[in-house]
Amino acid sequence: MDDRRVKVREIASAVGISNERVHNILHQHLDMTKLSARWVAAIAHA
Repeated sequence: MDDRRVKVREIASAVGISNERVHNILHQHLDMTKLSARWVAAIAHA
């Protein structure tokens, strides 16, 4: 995977779930946060 930038809607479409569910998984379960148009691990910017 050369380009790691993936949109929430692309993930949602690929796995067949809602955008909201993808956002919830990224934020609450994987501890990722949106920072400057990128999802980054919360520890990286804390």
